Amino acid sequence: MKEVGYHGTCAKYRHNIDKEGLDPAKCKYRSDHWLGQGVYYFDDYDKALWWAANSSSQNNNCGGVIFESLIEAADEKVLNLDDKSQFDCFLTETISVLEDIKKECYGKMPIFREESLRSVIFDYYKEKNGISVIIGTFQKDAAGYTAKRSLEELKKQRKIMNIINIRFHERQICVSKKECIKTTKMVYSEEDEVI
Repeated sequence: MKEVGYHGTCAKYRHNIDKEGLDPAKCKYRSDHWLGQGVYYFDDYDKALWWAANSSSQNNNCGGVIFESLIEAADEKVLNLDDKSQFDCFLTETISVLEDIKKECYGKMPIFREESLRSVIFDYYKEKNGISVIIGTFQKDAAGYTAKRSLEELKKQRKIMNIINIRFHERQICVSKKECIKTTKMVYSEEDEVI
């Protein structure tokens, strides 16, 4: 797999990224990561721009930045959840692992909050199978990078989406091993923009 990805973040991380590059081992741990721990990329520049603005707004409006990276990994080190065969193998193995855990717990299944169970499952799968990159496309009812709508309009939007069974698609790439990030360069800085 060889792909260009866009990592949007806030400017307070710019110096460290310029100095050390994007390093999955130095990412802040979060129990609710969509695809487990790692550096997250969009394959869409505009979505990275939205995320950079979002990150900036959560950090005293310090400004957004976008880094472009070339991501490379051997096919056997990639779990592409958009590939039906790979997704099916992932599901089969995950079902088996959860059943094994249940057997070992003598009727008391460990309790995970659903939003953190997702991250645990992906991190375990990566570790067990030597996976360095996970790719997945998420479906969303609403997204911050789309047209702004009132609460009433959002209710109508969700109703329409339920009728037509189509959602916004957001493809993300989670890189867990630094050696998969071949190059990184800053391609946008909010503070460098000319008004």
